[in-house]
Amino acid sequence: MGTSGILAGQPCRVVGCTERAEVNEAGEPQYRWLEYQLYHPATKEYTQLAVYNGHWLAVRPAKRNYHVLDAQTRRAYVGQPDGIYKLYNRYKARVLFAVGEFDWDIEGDDQAVISEFICPPRMLVEEKTEKAPKASTWYQANNLEPYEVAIGFNLRLSDLPAQEGVGAVQPDPVQTSWPALRRLTAVAVGLLVLAQVALAILRPSQILLNENLHVVTDPATPGTGKVIVSPSFTLPTQSALQIDLSTTLNNQWLELPVSLVNEQTGQGFEFTKNIEYYAGVEDGENWSEGSRDANAVLSAVPAGRYHLNLYPLTEAGPAAPDIQVRVEANPPLIANFLVVLALLLLYPAWQYWRGSNHETRRWDESDYGPTA
Repeated sequence: MGTSGILAGQPCRVVGCTERAEVNEAGEPQYRWLEYQLYHPATKEYTQLAVYNGHWLAVRPAKRNYHVLDAQTRRAYVGQPDGIYKLYNRYKARVLFAVGEFDWDIEGDDQAVISEFICPPRMLVEEKTEKAPKASTWYQANNLEPYEVAIGFNLRLSDLPAQEGVGAVQPDPVQTSWPALRRLTAVAVGLLVLAQVALAILRPSQILLNENLHVVTDPATPGTGKVIVSPSFTLPTQSALQIDLSTTLNNQWLELPVSLVNEQTGQGFEFTKNIEYYAGVEDGENWSEGSRDANAVLSAVPAGRYHLNLYPLTEAGPAAPDIQVRVEANPPLIANFLVVLALLLLYPAWQYWRGSNHETRRWDESDYGPTA
């Protein structure tokens, strides 16, 4: 009592304190909170500084009454130019303890019926009494961060009660930054799509080779095929190459080392693919595993004349497979686009989850939430 401070830039003094509680149908206290009565000498006005679970509200008398829409439903709300104030809580309150001076009849403030409408970080509070249920008194409340209270009253943060859960009008951590981040993300995704389309137009894909090659087994070493040399093809400019391999495997495997050879420089690009495909019928059901197809992407291949050397290895016995080889320059590389897109959306998705989780936790404390 008597402590001086500054709230919202206005000097004030603590002149009263009450402990109030939400009561059940039997009139028993359920949830308790404190309210400090602040007097502003400069304006001769009062402010209630309320704290519940470490969350602070500055509550002032409203200059007008408000009209509640859908008042008799669980989706009651108050529409205002600054947003929609949704019903968050409705309960009976009782004064458990009071000391100091107040600008209203504190003794007659028993069994008040309170409705709270929120539009974080703001709140509208409608208060009625059982003696006059049709008369409403309205208050406007704003969220205060603990550091604002600590600075205003020259306190340490450790002197204040620790916060528990999410406050009724506590702003979510991305509330102010989310609109700008959403717009920036939309622009970035749009530019990424345009870049992908531009690349497809300016550097269209080109089929350099599309050839069916037959594996010829080596009688001297069963399971080993003779080296297959593809027809030559020309790569006009440096680009990525996608090499697609489609086989006629049938209940067999194929190990396929492949070498792309530059016929002018002798430079080679090597990779190996293990391909297997098995299928059958079991208990009247068809089954299959593996795949007959594989592909590889080689990046930044210099311009020049090339051919492919294939060194097939397969199990002895079954008929040797055919291999359809397709070489494509400037492939779309959708996987790269998707990776960049995923990285681009990673941070916005995290921020969206933070905001959504904050709102879920807020409404978990209410009997009037979206899922109630």
